[in-house]
Amino acid sequence: MKTNKLDIYFLLVNSLIFIILTISIYTSELSAKTFAYVVADARDGKVLNSHKSGQIIHPASLTKMMTLYLAFDSIRYGRLKLDQKVIISKNAASEPPSKFWYKPGQRVSVRFLIRASAVRSANDAATALGEAISGSEKKFINYMNVAAKKMGMNSTRFKNAHGLTEIGHYSTANDMLLLARRLMLDYPEYFNIFGRLETYASGKTIRNTNYKFLKQYRGASGIKTGYTNAAGHNLAASAKRGDKQLIGILIGTSSSAERAKKIIGLFDDAFKVIPERKKLSKLPPLKPGKNISSPKIVSVTKPLSKPKSLEVMIKAKRKDESNNLFRTQNQTPIERVRSKDVDVQIGMYNTILSAEREMPNILLLNIDLLADVDNESINIRRNKKKKYSIFVNKITNALAENLCIRTRSQETACSIIQISH
Repeated sequence: MKTNKLDIYFLLVNSLIFIILTISIYTSELSAKTFAYVVADARDGKVLNSHKSGQIIHPASLTKMMTLYLAFDSIRYGRLKLDQKVIISKNAASEPPSKFWYKPGQRVSVRFLIRASAVRSANDAATALGEAISGSEKKFINYMNVAAKKMGMNSTRFKNAHGLTEIGHYSTANDMLLLARRLMLDYPEYFNIFGRLETYASGKTIRNTNYKFLKQYRGASGIKTGYTNAAGHNLAASAKRGDKQLIGILIGTSSSAERAKKIIGLFDDAFKVIPERKKLSKLPPLKPGKNISSPKIVSVTKPLSKPKSLEVMIKAKRKDESNNLFRTQNQTPIERVRSKDVDVQIGMYNTILSAEREMPNILLLNIDLLADVDNESINIRRNKKKKYSIFVNKITNALAENLCIRTRSQETACSIIQISH
């Protein structure tokens, strides 16, 4: 009997130790997000404080600022009306949460779609707005990228209207600052919606996802929260005290509470140093809606900006190996491009959590190369050494070689695996 009790005791102790270690590892994995911020004087855009603000990041629902900007633009120029009814498509209704749970065929006013997108951060509402503006989600995404280019957001590319993580959907804190300031200065008549603690839409009273910051901080006026597992907790924030006005972007915090605490600290420091009075620097008219019927498509074959060292490295590598990489004696360039007969294995990780933590960084590094690769073709699984790796499946040999050239430059293992037929 004593032996049994002793065995049970040791079993409980070991189980407790295992649980504590698991929680510790899991917490450390989740906390490893790309952290960046930028704070500026909203009146002239002068940057007051920043950290990794030019680094490529997942914008998450900060993306909706562009969707809303283009909605306001469409209303101003008569392409939409606030009380106009929009029929919710199956495509919009099927968007993942967070959402308003609109039904296919439901008729919803533009006014309520704007409120649901801005205050509730509803993905279905954002997609419905985009479809109402451009006629289809695909056309609206092109329109978003045209507007981003006109705003000078040269390190941004949109793939959807709501901001859920998708290969090829990326930005920087600096670019999000440009967008947020445009939203504030170009459409002051609508900007108050971002500062509402609560609002009414489609029969419901909804609370602002930015409630903590708006409630806690004196002078807070907006703007937009964002969250995905890959991005962390993001925030575009604004506040005004007297004639002083701040705007800031915060990326990659671990919780909504930390997000509010961090931006409050940054804004407190900034309010101490900016001058009381400063002339407002007006932005030149953007008019993104001009020629809306046939917007120019932003090139998606490469990101609009890359780290200089990486760009130089790739250019040199391509120059040195251009004759060997694509023009071998036994294989033509066309055959290399069209034949999808290899997998790429990236990284060696002891746990699946480690692989999941690193996967967003790998995807961001190779955003341009993976732009046309389906999400379903990228996964995490055990490799032959019984560790975990990130796999990009069934791609061309040329793409695989470029992926490995770049990935190895970051001291991450990468190998090409031939698919047996």
